Amino acid sequence: CTMFLCHLYHRLWWAWSAVSYATVLCLTVSVTFVLLIQGLSKKLGVSSSVLQGLWLSYSTQSLSPVLASLRNLYTPNIKVSRLLIMAGADVDYCSDVLNNAPLLCVHAHLGHTDAVALLLDHGAQLDAWSHDGLTALGFAAAAGHLEIVTMLSQHRAKVGHVDGSGRCVLVHAAQRGHLEVLRFLLKRAEWSCTTCCGQKGASRSQAVQQALIAAASMGHTEVIQTHTFNV
Repeated sequence: CTMFLCHLYHRLWWAWSAVSYATVLCLTVSVTFVLLIQGLSKKLGVSSSVLQGLWLSYSTQSLSPVLASLRNLYTPNIKVSRLLIMAGADVDYCSDVLNNAPLLCVHAHLGHTDAVALLLDHGAQLDAWSHDGLTALGFAAAAGHLEIVTMLSQHRAKVGHVDGSGRCVLVHAAQRGHLEVLRFLLKRAEWSCTTCCGQKGASRSQAVQQALIAAASMGHTEVIQTHTFNV
């Protein structure tokens, strides 16, 4: 029986070396619970997740495209993603969506709170941006994801950062009428740092003025009438 498992292990190992990224992602779900790995873990005294990560790290040339595959972007599996990251996938990998936005930006835009937390826990760059200059905080604010905006702000994301079109986070939220996001950014976000990577950021007063204009131009009168900016 031991010999059979050994042969099976090597057969799977070599089979994985040539599979596609999408296939690796699918198979990883099963690998997470493979009894063989659990058995080796007990025998060697090494965490099963570490062994799984080592196995995956030798199974394909790069695991970053697997982590950034469309399936894992739009329906992320946190256990699988964690395993891929442990095996060496780049948490700052730029995806093929949203103007080559980094993974953190994509998940912030889509409202995947657990995925955002996972990437932050593994050292993802907080203020990395897409080709149009929008950061994860900007994507989350524009989409109205208050929980993610809160999480990123707690990690000290730069709220004064402006994108390639000169718009800051507050403007993106105002353009789409996200009242709760606006209130949070004005009351609780850290505005003391308004410069970013040598680029002049927007001060709080500048951001408020621009956001008022943005809200009015898009017809979001409730943003102005509720005195959102009078804080």
